[in-house]
Amino acid sequence: MRRIKVLITVLCVMSLVLVGCNEEQKRILNRLMATESGQYSGEEVSKERIAELKDHITRFSDEVETLVEDTGQLGIYYKMLALEYMDGEMFGPARDYFLKSLEIYPNNEVVQYYTGLATAQTAGAQKDRAQREARLEEAVYHYQRAAELKSNYFEALYALSVLYIFELDRPFEAEEYVQRALEVRSGSEKAMFLLAAVRARQNRYEEAVEIYDEIIEEAEDETMKERARENREQLLGGGYRG
Repeated sequence: MRRIKVLITVLCVMSLVLVGCNEEQKRILNRLMATESGQYSGEEVSKERIAELKDHITRFSDEVETLVEDTGQLGIYYKMLALEYMDGEMFGPARDYFLKSLEIYPNNEVVQYYTGLATAQTAGAQKDRAQREARLEEAVYHYQRAAELKSNYFEALYALSVLYIFELDRPFEAEEYVQRALEVRSGSEKAMFLLAAVRARQNRYEEAVEIYDEIIEEAEDETMKERARENREQLLGGGYRG
């Protein structure tokens, strides 16, 4: 247990001690040492304690490097296994391993996005409505985090919009993300369909019809044109489903 504690401490302070301490680094190091004992009161860390830390670093630096390297490799394996599960549409295990990967790579926007995908897919298997909505909100968090880490992440913005519109029935919250998706990919028919769905759910039917008209006029994919025509007719006839 003592050995593990030393390794963790070394990881925290290695960058401070090995490169030399300026005044700000010394302040941080002092606070770290005080919190180690749980008795922080602003006093300086003793020279003896600093010397002890340096000694620990010397003795355990190779082990720390190995630990960091092995942890990185483990994160890669987690991602690989999660993606294999996704390919097999086994979304529960995929979510589990993406979450494990996030413990190592919390700021990886792609892993955040895929965690959102897997989590959303598992929502329907939850036993009651509250559990289902909780799982959807969890997916929202991962999509939002992905979009925070990479502001022009179209796939995350699109997936988040879909979730808000069709799963959570919160079109007003979806609007921001649909607009951001269109800023990233101007004229994207996928995103324009979502904007039309938002407008229809906001009872702004004329604007929704105009968006469908634009898709019909501009889209190169005939399937997209036909879908837009059908949605437009349903909207005008009062049978719109989105």
